Amino acid sequence: MRRRIPSWAVLLWMAALIVPPVVLALHTGWLFTVLWILGPVALIGAVFAFVVLCCPALALVAVHERFTALGLACLVLILGVAAPVVLVLSPDLRVRARFYVERSAFGSVVELARQGRLASDEYYGARLPGPLCFVSATCGVVTWTAGDGQPVLFVPDWVGIPDDAVGYAHFTGPPGGSYDGFGLRICPRLELADGWWWLDACPRDG
Repeated sequence: MRRRIPSWAVLLWMAALIVPPVVLALHTGWLFTVLWILGPVALIGAVFAFVVLCCPALALVAVHERFTALGLACLVLILGVAAPVVLVLSPDLRVRARFYVERSAFGSVVELARQGRLASDEYYGARLPGPLCFVSATCGVVTWTAGDGQPVLFVPDWVGIPDDAVGYAHFTGPPGGSYDGFGLRICPRLELADGWWWLDACPRDG
């Protein structure tokens, strides 16, 4: 007699499948920077692939009439579709969620700067070490000088073609004024934690 696959294994499989579309949704800035107009296509494709790969799991628990497991499987399926959609349609939520999920990586960027390892005269800044590349849409960090003379680290979340950028910035003092996001005037808008802020286009009168 063929052994049944445990319900927990099926649910674990489905939960693991949620990760790629959610990660892509958190990194839509990088996705749009790299793929440009194909970014939305890639994200939709990831969600579609999640649904397709979950169908056999749903069928499995349905055939064996595991009602509790079926309910949980349906919940996982709904979460796997809804989470990327909510993140994309709620930019502020995505910005905060991504920062707090990757908070330790952002902290590592600050530590590298303190060690003097991010000094660069390049327009797009110093290149991050490979394991930290995912933090920046360009794998780079730009160092600005604030009005009080303190350094400001800018980590692009999205970079346009051919210019403009929005992203995260680390301040050691009050985050006043506006900054050059590769041609776009950007201002601190969302306060996060540990001196990090989200910067995007300044108000028209800013």
